[in-house]
Amino acid sequence: MKDYSELYDWFLKDIIKPAVIRNGDRVDTFVRLPYDDDFDYIYHQDNYNGQALTPTRLEYCGIYNKLDGQIYDAQFSLRGKLPEIDSGKSMMDLSLDFDDGVRKFIEEIVGDDIGNLRSPFFENERFKDRQEDFKQHYADGIARGMFLNKKFSDGPHFECDYTTKKKDIALMLKYLRYPTAAVEQAATDYWMNHQDDILFELRKNEIIREKLNRIYAEKNNPLHKQRAIIEAVKESGAKTVNVTIIKGGEELSFKYSADRLCRFNSSDYGTWEMSPKDRQVFEETYGRGSSFVPEDISEISYRGKTLYDSSTFMPETPEDDDFENVESEDDDEGFAMSM
Repeated sequence: MKDYSELYDWFLKDIIKPAVIRNGDRVDTFVRLPYDDDFDYIYHQDNYNGQALTPTRLEYCGIYNKLDGQIYDAQFSLRGKLPEIDSGKSMMDLSLDFDDGVRKFIEEIVGDDIGNLRSPFFENERFKDRQEDFKQHYADGIARGMFLNKKFSDGPHFECDYTTKKKDIALMLKYLRYPTAAVEQAATDYWMNHQDDILFELRKNEIIREKLNRIYAEKNNPLHKQRAIIEAVKESGAKTVNVTIIKGGEELSFKYSADRLCRFNSSDYGTWEMSPKDRQVFEETYGRGSSFVPEDISEISYRGKTLYDSSTFMPETPEDDDFENVESEDDDEGFAMSM
């Protein structure tokens, strides 16, 4: 096993000349190139002819931070050789931490409150057109999905989409040197240049919350039953459940895919998730190409246990009191929501 104590001393003592580690005919050579007074780029070359450096390519293998004495972004040729000083994060992990810091900074400034923005975009016709297009073509589907996925049924919240440019080493070194200042500077730049985008995201969230509020208010909305079905079947852990429906006055029971009942992207259920025998009986009873909807389901059971019973079903009320205080602009504008 190689002894890397000389390499360790090379880093700590800030030795300029290359570090040469010999093991028989193999020679590992490490070269440092100063980025500035605080950081050195580290390069590596290995040879098997007994020579140290040869006129072949040097490979980047990390960055040494003199401020904390750690190696960052350690590559294969350096990784694990100096456990005392190679605990620094990779450039990718640093970028993720940095991005997360910038996003949180922006999200705290915004606070889901349009009043925190000072954008002339409000009066822009393009903004109004985008807002109306979103309301007409996208908002209902998003609100529906959030309501059915109970985890998100308290509505949307602003999430900053800031992302660092790929492999921006200079920015990451600035982040290592001045972590708070680097994050605040990036957040300020983003804030100054993206207020229109942030404004639009906040307005979209308001529209979605208005539509979620309406769903909660409509106790007879079939989405309430569909959500109850999804939650009950999910919690059972079943792959197949027994479903009883009453459709057109005809009652029928059959086995059905639990996964299909738990999907958010449709409001009716087809026959392909049934066994061929059940499918045949279903089509004989209700007609070829027929399907069923949550309102048709009277009971779902699994291993003798009732998971859902329409006769005892009660719509849930929102846990978030804000829903009761949201005024729906759609009512003022005469916009009819279609599910």
